[in-house]
Order: sequence, then structure tokens, then C-alpha cells
Amino acid sequence: MADSLGTYLNEEFPAITTESRVLRLLAYDAVAGHQRSLDPRAKATDLSDEDVIARLHEPRAFGLFARRVMDSRVSREVKIAVAERAFDLIPLPASEFDAFPAAERTPLGLLRLARFLLENEAFTVLPLLHLVYAAFLDLSIIRIADRETRSWVLVAIVAREELPQTMRLLLAFQFLAAMPPRDAGAALEAIFRARFVDAGTRTSLATIASASDGGRAWFAGTAVQEGLLPPSTDSKASEIEFEARVPAIPESVQARARKWLAKHAEKGARS
Repeated sequence: MADSLGTYLNEEFPAITTESRVLRLLAYDAVAGHQRSLDPRAKATDLSDEDVIARLHEPRAFGLFARRVMDSRVSREVKIAVAERAFDLIPLPASEFDAFPAAERTPLGLLRLARFLLENEAFTVLPLLHLVYAAFLDLSIIRIADRETRSWVLVAIVAREELPQTMRLLLAFQFLAAMPPRDAGAALEAIFRARFVDAGTRTSLATIASASDGGRAWFAGTAVQEGLLPPSTDSKASEIEFEARVPAIPESVQARARKWLAKHAEKGARS
């Protein structure tokens, strides 16, 4: 089939002719880069259009493509469509991808894509659900992001009242548990000070973060309700899964949360 990749890209991400050519080149470059990460001997000339299309259905390869698109001069609309697709490729619980290693189920540079969608008012409930699950599978997506992007995305999502509060709190917990203690403490203070974060969300997050177990019991119970974790049992397997999948907020961050709660309790008593 002549130019099957161009046809595929134009159907998935409608663009003008010049942009379509750019997307085609970026797709080949991204897939070739992905192939080289698997086999240093791989060459772009060995790829066919059908090879590239097949690889673009894989989260890791598509993440490389999305990164290149974000750095290109294609239109805002095309970039939004590509960023949205990256989140769509993240499987939700109990999917056919469960046998894959966690690292292979998440596109690279996910927080940068989240920031782009947030800045363009295109971050909806579905990307949030996928982001929570991606972090549940692999907290390194938070750890490896640069500090400024990580903190910006956290505060921006927590402030979005149109998004379900439970999911915002789950994501905030994951961020605070994954970040270095100093960064996590600064991010929590930024949330407490942010004028666009509603009082109820600030109080709920402070209560979760102040727990002596680092919020693990809350996270585990909420993760079960949201289908991230199976209901716990007395089995050894359940205990192992709890230890592997349920992080904790650092003690220094717990202390900040308790201090904030105590301060606001005093204010309430005086008023």
C-alpha cells in the first residue's frame, strides 16, 4: 500500500499536507530510536510503513514520537491530539496488557504531555485516570520528571475542581510519595498556599499526609475502591502486593501536614 503510514497518521491526527510530512518523518525517527534501544544494530532503513504503524501502538515507542511532536512546529491541535493519544495507550486495570512489564506500559515524558494538555485546557478526566494508573504501575514516571514540571503539574491538577476530588487526591499522594522529601514538602506548601485550590481539598490532603503510616492505609483503601488493587486478604501474596504497590509519604512531609492542620484548627477555634 502506497504511503500507508501517511494515510494512518492523517486519519489519526488530521493535519495539513506539510504537517503530515513532518509527522511521517518524526514517526520513523521515533520508531528507529525505539528499535535501537532494543537492538543497537537496528537501522531506520530496515523499517517499513507497517513496522512503524505497529510500533506506534506501543506506549514506549509512541512516547518517543510524542516527544518529537511536542518539539516540532506542527499546530496546537495536532499536538493536543498526539498528547491525548499517549494517555489513551496507558492500559487501565484488568486489561489485556497486564502481562507486560510496568515500564513498557507507559509512554516516555508523560508529565510533560500532561502539562501541555493542562496549559491548553485539554486535560480531562480520562487523562487523569490514565495518569493515576500509570503512576500506580511505575512511580518512576514522577521521579524522573524535572522538578519544575513535576511540581507545576501536581499543583495544576489539584486545583482543577472540575476533576473528581478522589482522583486528584490519589495523584497528589502518588506525587508526594515519589518525590524527594524536600521537593515533596515544598510542593505540599505550594498547594496549601495556592489560592485556586479549594479549602476542602487542602484539608483532605493534609489529613491524608499527616497520618502516622504516611497515608498508606488511606491509599490502599481508596486504590481498592478505584480498582487499582484487589481487596486485601490474609494471604502472603496480598501482603507482598501491599508492600510493593502502596507507597508512603515521607515523615518530614507528614510533619508539615500536621503543622498546617494544627495552625488552621487554632484559627478555627479563635474565629
